Amino acid sequence: MPTGLWRVLALVCAVFSLAVVVADALDWPQYTDEHVGIAVTPAAHDYATLISVTGDRHAGGGLRVGDRIQPRGRAWSARDTVSTWPAGTVLTWNVVRDGHRFHARTVVSAPSPDDIVFAEIVNALRFAMLVVAFVVALRRPDAADARALATFLIAFGLASFTVPAWLPDRAIAALASLRGPIVFAGIGYATLFACVFPSPAVRGLRGLIRRLTVPFTLTLCAAFYALTLLRDTPLVAAETLARLSTVITDTSFAFLGVMVLAFALGAAGARGPDRPRVLWAAGSVLAGFSGTIAFLILVLVFHQVPEWIRYLQLTLIFTPIGLAYAILRYRTIDIGFVVSRAIVLTTVSVVIIAVFGLLERALGKLFIDASHVASRGVEIALALGLGFSLRSLHARIEQIVDRIFFRRRRQALAELRAFAADVYFITDPDVAIERTVETVARGADAAGVALFLIADGVFGRAAAVDGSGLPSEVGENDPLFVRLRATRKPERLRDLGSALEADIAFPLFVRGTLVGALVLAAKRSGETYDPEETALLADLAQRVALALDALQTIALRRELEALSAVAGRA
Repeated sequence: MPTGLWRVLALVCAVFSLAVVVADALDWPQYTDEHVGIAVTPAAHDYATLISVTGDRHAGGGLRVGDRIQPRGRAWSARDTVSTWPAGTVLTWNVVRDGHRFHARTVVSAPSPDDIVFAEIVNALRFAMLVVAFVVALRRPDAADARALATFLIAFGLASFTVPAWLPDRAIAALASLRGPIVFAGIGYATLFACVFPSPAVRGLRGLIRRLTVPFTLTLCAAFYALTLLRDTPLVAAETLARLSTVITDTSFAFLGVMVLAFALGAAGARGPDRPRVLWAAGSVLAGFSGTIAFLILVLVFHQVPEWIRYLQLTLIFTPIGLAYAILRYRTIDIGFVVSRAIVLTTVSVVIIAVFGLLERALGKLFIDASHVASRGVEIALALGLGFSLRSLHARIEQIVDRIFFRRRRQALAELRAFAADVYFITDPDVAIERTVETVARGADAAGVALFLIADGVFGRAAAVDGSGLPSEVGENDPLFVRLRATRKPERLRDLGSALEADIAFPLFVRGTLVGALVLAAKRSGETYDPEETALLADLAQRVALALDALQTIALRRELEALSAVAGRA
């Protein structure tokens, strides 16, 4: 797919998903709990196996996990699986338990305080996933790994959507039937990401998984969607539908195993700076899926559905947090810009305010039934707490952000600044040149650094660190030096056609004349030189030029004074 078209589609999907998340956060309190959870949506008049029962004995109608239930006097409705019955509705069921048949009634209730808090947490999790997907899709629409990652995050951010209660049954059924295919698409593209990051697998088992993942994912999604459509028709027997459902569910479980295998193979084959990237990316995705895997093991293997099982899906929070850290720290996906300290601090501050808002909303729901005065008191207390604590929280967050994301970078920049201040006080030009390339190579994490100075119309390599790929001399009309004279700004060498094979060059000017250039290869980590770093290196290069000119002037003055003294004695 063309890059531009993919970017538009991905951003549209991400924005739509974000809109769904916001709508869910505002709309979900109208949803209710019918206290009945079934394994699959059965055909119109079939029995379904009960896999969970919530609420007290009255609300749950005395039903037990493992009972076979069927709506009494009506066919199954999409509202039986997406919690859209109005609160207070009494649902009547035909029940089969241990060969005995009887009737039971469940009473639909409003969301509990636990449901309120859980739903807000899930919405925050989905929002975090979709924000990461949006940034990746916006900045790297041309990279296969970025495409796979963005698709995976969008799918899982959208998969837990709720269905508006005001929709008719047919619309509810249509939307509910999309959940399974979206989940399978997310698993499939997570597996594809494991096969193409940091570079696409070509041979071996990982290469085979890569080639089969997309067609297999599409087949699995189509099969699951077809199964949901067949459940509402008499074309296929209930026993056949049950077997097909079991096959598809077991296949999805095996698919998770393939994803784990692909990540393990990628981590085992990674070398050098790619290794921490792969480990962080794999660890983030696998940690996020750990709850889903545990859920499937409990349900499919041990046939256990405890009340707390829904909280297992919250492990997905490890995926956006881990991937965001890896993108910032290791450039897992080079998103084309460096997130500065100010942006991170702003983002974290927004998150804190959002958390306070969610907390205020959740506690307000808890107290509102007791009294409106208590609810309003909670809101005022939280607002005051946020106001008085934001400054101290901001200071603490600065320390944490610097420690986690920017510690090494801040140390490196501090070293470059210190040398820029010290270079004026070095009295030996050779020492100044050698220390310049050594300090820049260390502080900028460059794979190679060289300092070129002009002499007799040729720019010669005065000193270098790992500069074996750089020539010893370059003509003054080389495209790089022509561009530096014209722009007087740092220049990227990628498209200049220069004889120098490097990443970026910083000009050295003295009294309007280009006297040299500080040339840096790409970073060892694969990151890009960010604006703050580029500005600091440009300033350092200019300071070095002035320091060397001053030393040359002092040397010439001393030589002139020596000649004058000799002439005076003569």
